[in-house]
Amino acid sequence: MRTGLTQSQRKERTRLSLVETARRAFGERGFHGASLEEIADAAGYSKGAVYSNFANKAELFLAVLDAHFAERARAYAELVLDGRSLEDSYRAVARFRFEAETREPEWEPLLLEFWTHAARDDELREALSERRERFLDLIAGLIEELAVRHGVTYTIPVREVARGSAALLRGLVIERALDPSASPPSQLEEMHAAYMNGLTRR
Repeated sequence: MRTGLTQSQRKERTRLSLVETARRAFGERGFHGASLEEIADAAGYSKGAVYSNFANKAELFLAVLDAHFAERARAYAELVLDGRSLEDSYRAVARFRFEAETREPEWEPLLLEFWTHAARDDELREALSERRERFLDLIAGLIEELAVRHGVTYTIPVREVARGSAALLRGLVIERALDPSASPPSQLEEMHAAYMNGLTRR
């Protein structure tokens, strides 16, 4: 009985390995600082293996971002839908963001670096925006489900509620990158709960 991987399975395994390695390399050296050569070497592949899966470094970063968004969507679904009350859910999201920043403090500065880079390239900006909007659609779906469960509505479209929540938390996390004493967990939680409660119509 054959137990070896098929060619498509091997290619997918290579791709996943490159994405995981790239995330670590980008986190350590930044988007511009990390090279495809060092990512390939760290993953145990040739540079050709990178180019057989990704056209360039930006495309590799977008794959890293895809994996990040998928992971975050799963985490938010569990957090938001497990809350006993609206307040619990609102506060749980803020706590999660603080804990994520503590575990991986390099992520938000890295994301800001790439977003700034992409903003200057129309094609890349469009590719990034498309991914971001898909992610916001997923989060908006969670907010809609939360609203149904608790019998509330929101004063603005839920997609924009999701966008504002993300912008608030990201901004506060970036502030902490400059000053780790800024916006401690309790304040982060209070501000996010105040934002969400302010848009909730009971």
